[in-house]
Amino acid sequence: MDNVVANENVIELKGLTKKFGKHNESTAVNALNLEVRKGEVFGFVGPNGAGKTTTMKMMIGLLEPTSGSGKVAGFDIVREVINIREATGVLPEPAGFYDHLTARQNLRFYAKLYDIEPEVREKRIVDLLNLVGLEKAIDQKIGGFSTGMRKRFGLAQALINEPSILFLDEPTSGIDPLGAQMMRDLIKDLNQNKGVTVFLSSHSMEEVEEICDRIAIVARGKLLAVGSVEELRAIVKEKEGVNYLLEVQDIPLSATIDAIRSIDGVQITNTQDSTLHIHTNNMPRGEIAKSVKNAGGTISMFEEEEMNLQKLFLKIIEGVQV
Repeated sequence: MDNVVANENVIELKGLTKKFGKHNESTAVNALNLEVRKGEVFGFVGPNGAGKTTTMKMMIGLLEPTSGSGKVAGFDIVREVINIREATGVLPEPAGFYDHLTARQNLRFYAKLYDIEPEVREKRIVDLLNLVGLEKAIDQKIGGFSTGMRKRFGLAQALINEPSILFLDEPTSGIDPLGAQMMRDLIKDLNQNKGVTVFLSSHSMEEVEEICDRIAIVARGKLLAVGSVEELRAIVKEKEGVNYLLEVQDIPLSATIDAIRSIDGVQITNTQDSTLHIHTNNMPRGEIAKSVKNAGGTISMFEEEEMNLQKLFLKIIEGVQV
């Protein structure tokens, strides 16, 4: 744990590479450089086959890299795997439990792997099942749990050793919207109130946008972009330009269109009722506003069309995916 405090980055990957096949012909993760800061919720997203699960497996010592290096909680991902297991909690996809055992018995089994004292262990089991809303199912067999209950139980299991870093692979896949929101709230609570650093892989862009501080986008094993949603927007704007929504009064729509058409680098992409959708190559809004004013129009709405993470993701991976 002292390693974590001493180092602002709790995950550092340098040139991390994993190849498969007899002659290493298939590259799953390609020279990945990544840093995750202490105390953040970090999203790791990409299409199927992007290398997300392979990267996670290397970080927790389940797979050895072909080349490159990495540290998790200050420990080397090849030489100090036992230390990493002690400092981290993992919710894999799919998670495997002993279905014939109860929730309490399952957690007791995992607690024994960490040599947790019996009194501490029994109290922690109750506390954790309380935390994830499964206190009433403490003595029920896991085999009878719904998908949502299994996911929440998986989170309790991942927390049995009080980890400083939590790896979550698709934590809400296959569960209903209410269960998914409960899971997201739990993750936020663990991060904000217990200071747990969370490394989260998910297909739900809405989920990642809601709970992650920064996001890495990967495709075909390569890191394409990393940053907050705002920073990713800036990357896409730089490359793609900006879209605006414009409404003008006092002059006919055709006059507004004529006034804007003449500006270099501005293109009208759509007209919806009285709203113009405009695309510009990062042009200042002032030019457009001036042209409208000169034509005798009054602007009643002029706002930037903000891309959500789903749209940003599609723009960033454009042309990369096979």
